Amino acid sequence: MNKAASVALAALCIFASAPLLAASFDCGKAGSANEKTICGDAELSSLDDKLGKTFRQARQRAADRRAFNADSDRQWRWREQNCHERTCLLDWYHRRQAELETLSDSSIAEAARLPLKAGQVATPPAPALAAVAPKMQAPTHDGPTPLRLALNQAQIAGIAPSGATPWPHYVRVDKGEYFYQDPQAATREQLVGVRYYGIENGQYILEASRGNAVLRYTCSADCAYIGQLTLPGDVEKDTIIVRNDRASLPSLIVNDAINGLLAESGVR
Repeated sequence: MNKAASVALAALCIFASAPLLAASFDCGKAGSANEKTICGDAELSSLDDKLGKTFRQARQRAADRRAFNADSDRQWRWREQNCHERTCLLDWYHRRQAELETLSDSSIAEAARLPLKAGQVATPPAPALAAVAPKMQAPTHDGPTPLRLALNQAQIAGIAPSGATPWPHYVRVDKGEYFYQDPQAATREQLVGVRYYGIENGQYILEASRGNAVLRYTCSADCAYIGQLTLPGDVEKDTIIVRNDRASLPSLIVNDAINGLLAESGVR
């Protein structure tokens, strides 16, 4: 085999082995762990490419591009600092896509309200998707009751805000009980049920149930340290103090509480 044929074959092998995933950035220069994850995942790469196009459209229509860029940088930094698994990245992309699409639609609506130029004829605007009332289907009694989040309006607004507000870590909620996956458990199939009882004497109080075991978590101020007590137990003798590492299950639960993402349950 001559030299030219060898070079061509080598190039073909490299091309065939490279992942054919499109993203909004150069995957060959991916630096962070998240960027490498995105480049190696077809769904994340597709979402990134779509978000990149929406981002450019929204930035072009933004009234204050400097503020828009600053907010986008905060969003990106939050993702890099807080998302360490695929599920978090998927949630982040879906949320940012919805935010930028809403922002883009708002910019178009604002432009439609600008005064007409001389000689320009006004045409009735097309209705926005949000203004079109969806057809409501009559509920059926064959399937399960739809899940309803027991959150007030302020907490709902805090779940997916613009900027760097944290995203809740629970996977579902039922009648005031929040269900979490334990990131340090061997299997994540068994969920941990958590109830938040508000603040008493300056301390956040939460109780977590796993099977027959019930643990009470308490913390105060910035919750840098968390008190852990297996119930029933003596507060003075049996309480264990653990550090809030922002990664373990107690830390995730407590952080959701102090960030206002958990609704207070009834009386214990």
